Amino acid sequence: MSYFDDIYTRLFGKGKSPTQILVNEMIKRSQSFVRRFQAWKTSDYCAEFLNDLWQSYFWRKQGVDKDPQILLLESTYSNGFAINYEAKYGKNNFHYLFDYLADQVKKLDYRLVLSRHTMREKGDVVESKEMHYLKPRRGQVEPIDQKYGNVQIEYIEENDQPTRIKLIANSYPDRKYKQADNFEDLAQYIFSIKSKQ
Repeated sequence: MSYFDDIYTRLFGKGKSPTQILVNEMIKRSQSFVRRFQAWKTSDYCAEFLNDLWQSYFWRKQGVDKDPQILLLESTYSNGFAINYEAKYGKNNFHYLFDYLADQVKKLDYRLVLSRHTMREKGDVVESKEMHYLKPRRGQVEPIDQKYGNVQIEYIEENDQPTRIKLIANSYPDRKYKQADNFEDLAQYIFSIKSKQ
């Protein structure tokens, strides 16, 4: 390090370490993953986990924290939730939940626009993120039914350990769209056992 670099570092500190992209690709599931995922969807564990998540979401809306903890995002045009990973869920179960949420949204006449996996090195942390981006199928007649808005679902790992799943619905404020449907109805549907068929 030169003398001037040393002075600069003392005055201003070190800059943020650059982020290096290691992977940027479309998500492709193996046949064995798909088979395990299909079995998981019909398991008792899945039914119980979804019920627990719905109860937690419902009570969190009332201001009461339940296990598993759900964090809520509520604003005028963006609504969603985040579920932080706990070891008791199991890494595979948590990962299946990510794909399950996308499957549930697709049943509401949504189309999957993008499924992408990125991996970045941020200092000593390697962040892996999988993202499903879904849009409602819509006609050309205005006002357009935007349903719940565009839905983005993320599954995030740090150093090969799950950290969280986020689901966010972003609606359009434009007059050519109908007002977005109530996000709570979407949450109830995707966590509903009846909607699995």
